[in-house]
Amino acid sequence: MHSKGFNSYGWRNRNSGLSAVSLVILLLVLVGCQGGSQSPGGVRSGLGNGLEPPPNFTRGLIVTNSPTPLYPQRARSLGLEGWVMLSFSVDVDGNVVPGSIETVNAQPPGYFERSALNAVRRMNFENTVNRLVDDVRYVFRYELEERSGMFVAPQEQQPQFRELIPMRFITPDYPRIAEEQGLEGHVVVSFTVSETGTVEDISIVESEPAGVFDEEALISARRLRFEPRLVEDDPVRVEGVTYRFDWRLP
Repeated sequence: MHSKGFNSYGWRNRNSGLSAVSLVILLLVLVGCQGGSQSPGGVRSGLGNGLEPPPNFTRGLIVTNSPTPLYPQRARSLGLEGWVMLSFSVDVDGNVVPGSIETVNAQPPGYFERSALNAVRRMNFENTVNRLVDDVRYVFRYELEERSGMFVAPQEQQPQFRELIPMRFITPDYPRIAEEQGLEGHVVVSFTVSETGTVEDISIVESEPAGVFDEEALISARRLRFEPRLVEDDPVRVEGVTYRFDWRLP
């Protein structure tokens, strides 16, 4: 900014009493407003407004499946990039314990947390320590693709899509006979998620040991609730959704 701009507004004539400190502060603010490199798509370079995410802390576990989270449409439309660090526990089978998931940090806050929570529930690990592992920390990064040299359709022409999001996790009751006999097991159920997020058409896909936990699995599956899948901002039915219930003795 040229000094002439300051003089044309009477800077030296009307504000001669300002201290040198005030002038320096104002100059820093003006430079900050004009500075900061941006990508061709209007996205500020660097994740989370320049705050680099912390490293993962897997506590000896080996990641075998890390799903790519859905990029939130609101963040995409605003040209935002960022990251989310989650803390959770992993059971002996390498599955994330649903009730243990917590958000440790998110940059920028309020945009990517729900997407990261949905992704971490589908993660799997090789549990080399053969015990429950607490305070595992994992970072999901959100980076927009390069837009230079390629055509990007206007936002209103891009399809709007959001995957199912589990909203209620159910801990099934332990059948008394199975508990008395020291039996453990699992049941995989298949069902349809309606436009309102309720569960319909439940069936047993896999049961181990056969028949022992089936009834409790069906009861628990009916109580599951989801935020429905959205296509073009309209909720749609989703068939063939699978869900696994596990029974483990203390």
